[in-house]
Amino acid sequence: MARRLRTAGDAPSATARSGARRFSYPSTREIDGHPLFRGYVSQWFWRLYTHRLTRVGRWLLWPTLIFCVFGSNSLDLQAYIIVLYILVLWGLALLTALLLPPRVTLQVLHTDRICAGETLPIDITLTKRGRGPGIDLRVLPVRLPFGLDPVPTDGVAAPTLKSGEQARLRLGLRCTKRGVYALKGYRVETGFPFALVNAYRFYPLPRALLVYPRFTVLHELSLPQGYRHNPGGVALKATQGDSFELLGNREYQDGDAIRNINWRATARLQTAIVREYTQEYFLRVGVVLDTHVPKGARSDEQENLERGVSLCAAVSDYMARQDYLVDIFAAGPQLYHLTTGQSLSYLDEILDILACVEANPQEPFSELEPEISQTLGKITLIICVFLDWNEARRLFVEQLTMHGVAVKVIIARDVPCTLDPKAVPWPGGMPVISKDDFDSGAEVL
Repeated sequence: MARRLRTAGDAPSATARSGARRFSYPSTREIDGHPLFRGYVSQWFWRLYTHRLTRVGRWLLWPTLIFCVFGSNSLDLQAYIIVLYILVLWGLALLTALLLPPRVTLQVLHTDRICAGETLPIDITLTKRGRGPGIDLRVLPVRLPFGLDPVPTDGVAAPTLKSGEQARLRLGLRCTKRGVYALKGYRVETGFPFALVNAYRFYPLPRALLVYPRFTVLHELSLPQGYRHNPGGVALKATQGDSFELLGNREYQDGDAIRNINWRATARLQTAIVREYTQEYFLRVGVVLDTHVPKGARSDEQENLERGVSLCAAVSDYMARQDYLVDIFAAGPQLYHLTTGQSLSYLDEILDILACVEANPQEPFSELEPEISQTLGKITLIICVFLDWNEARRLFVEQLTMHGVAVKVIIARDVPCTLDPKAVPWPGGMPVISKDDFDSGAEVL
């Protein structure tokens, strides 16, 4: 049984929003969150220049302005004649774009989850409606949040379509950062007939997209020995079947359940025989994610958090391939606690939470300790993924060990820790995973 406390919902996470603040310039034609164009007027001119004008139109705009300057200063050069011809061409192109937007219908199909660093394939079915040929049609997503880039950048081109004809297109969406994103819709545009001004129509198709953290599959995870086992076995992990293992048969005794009678053995021996079972046991593991990033921290502090989230995903993936029941704890602006076990959605449930986790400017242990204490008596061992090793984290680990829980500590950090992890004679040590270690693939922890 899984339970989730105060989750983030479908709104874009702070990971996506903070990525916009760290981004210097957008890699697409989108303007939302641009560090330079923040006002309504400046954004309107940006969209006019990048969305309404075609590539040829943007090249022709500057010669047009130059000819307008020369034509307005002197009549001897007669440059105003060229200016008039160009302005008539611009006027016809603009009028055509306003009166003849593309008339099509869109059907979009893609998955709702993907891993960071991968490209999401989007299958689009484009159907031409209305009279006239569909020439030079292009489809591209509109108003993408930072962290998502279309592939190709200018959208995907469709073949020439007649009324009623269909075209199946594939558009890519490169997901560079984990988070929860809101896809707003798509735009179909065409520069026909003058290739100067785009005629386009917006198709709202809102949908949420979860981008999971990127991680390397662990082949080996050194775990300290835990001595606390819990009854329940498969029944508590998978919520299906029976949690008892058959030991054998014995004679019926007063108080035995009728359902446990072995009727075949009873008929053969002419006396009541019952099946005897023994209780199964399982290991319950807690995974604690450190989300503390101080206010005004450098960008490498945020990178440490992303690396810590990825390591937490790798540990969870390793547990999903073992016979463990996992409790994951993370405290940012929201408190996350998920208890899950062996099932088809085991890893997906964990990754859903890790995609939503945000940085916490405060130390998270004041929120984590009450939540962990409720299940501490049933947990065999705890794996802590920290971003630093200091006095607060040392005390937190000591409190866990005082309750008889085995603890493993993994640190995601580039610069030296506040306290030296090697100074603590910890069983198995405290591995410190730097950016180079993570990029090269940390397969053994």
